[in-house]
Amino acid sequence: MKKILLSMLFVITSLFAFSKKVTITNNEKQALSYMYEEEKLAKDVYYTLGKMYPNLSVFNRIYNAEIVHETSVANVMKHYNLPLPVRGDVIGKFTNPHLQKLYNQLIALGKKSPVDALKAGIMVEVTDVDDLDKYLKTATSPDVIALFKFLRAGSYNHYNAFNWSLKNLTGKTACELMSKEWCKNYPFKRGIGREYRNWYWFAGAGGGMR
Repeated sequence: MKKILLSMLFVITSLFAFSKKVTITNNEKQALSYMYEEEKLAKDVYYTLGKMYPNLSVFNRIYNAEIVHETSVANVMKHYNLPLPVRGDVIGKFTNPHLQKLYNQLIALGKKSPVDALKAGIMVEVTDVDDLDKYLKTATSPDVIALFKFLRAGSYNHYNAFNWSLKNLTGKTACELMSKEWCKNYPFKRGIGREYRNWYWFAGAGGGMR
């Protein structure tokens, strides 16, 4: 009986610790706000280019994954009572002027051809990884670190998916078609989204590639 009570106490204590809200820094708050808009940018770009090129199914798959990414950031922000910088359901609109300009540039590039659309996808994911790497260097909150690692793992997979699509369409990869800054060798792990959904409260349920 004593062992059972101790086990129950351990479980209750663990659940309390898991749900405890840890204070996050101002830098982390700013990073969350920025990454929310950046994940929205990815979602909006893939939605728009997917409508232009319905035969490129990679856009629809990754668009669905970006819905989960955007929602995951929103869940963490709401957990810490942070306001969302922009509505997620308004396509192509951002409060951050840099991201607004980037979105416009990516859509202008993607309109040119299916190959250029895939290049735009490559650019989105590299930008995403670079920003997440930067924020992870200073993040201290376990929630923020877990979230950003989740987003980064997804971006690794998305980059590889766009790269494979480029290879299928042109016979060449991003490293052969684009400048050095877009040539990456990111790891790929199938099912990374399901793994995070099982262990992290913010990821929730959803379809698509993560």
